[in-house]
Amino acid sequence: MLLTEARALSDDLTSLRRAIHAEPELGLHTPLTRDKVRAALAGLPLEWREGPSTTGLVATLKGGAGAGRSVLLRGDMDALPMPEETGLDFASTIPGAMHACGHDAHVAMLAGAAKLLCARQAELSGEVRFMFQPGEEGWHGARYMLDDGLLDPLPDAAFALHVMPNAPHGLVAGRAG
Repeated sequence: MLLTEARALSDDLTSLRRAIHAEPELGLHTPLTRDKVRAALAGLPLEWREGPSTTGLVATLKGGAGAGRSVLLRGDMDALPMPEETGLDFASTIPGAMHACGHDAHVAMLAGAAKLLCARQAELSGEVRFMFQPGEEGWHGARYMLDDGLLDPLPDAAFALHVMPNAPHGLVAGRAG
């Protein structure tokens, strides 16, 4: 059932990724990306937090099954300072900026996870926080979001991912920390 629901989101998530890809933003301030995230998740039972130092967002889903642990899922939003020469229909429209590292996909995947988990709110205990972080490419965006108190209190566990286009299909790798 979950896989069927995830596949049903595919077209919307592909559109979101391509819209983000077409307007890449650098550093700590990614307002176009932030606004796309907010629009994609509008109407869901999420509590939003933003800080003064970045355009990062934390959306919290409170489970309907009572108290429990807090889990954070994180996706990075910023692009790289390089021109795009791919010829894609949704190629960057911003000179000198490109989503060459997969962060556009990370945002779309995190939005998809938020939609799927919001649909299961009644079954969840505790809370899930969705951290949309700018400034991953050398700007210390996570540190600013922590300093702004956006993750207070700290979650019991945190998970992030990164696409690996050169890895064999189906490979999943992890590390502690």
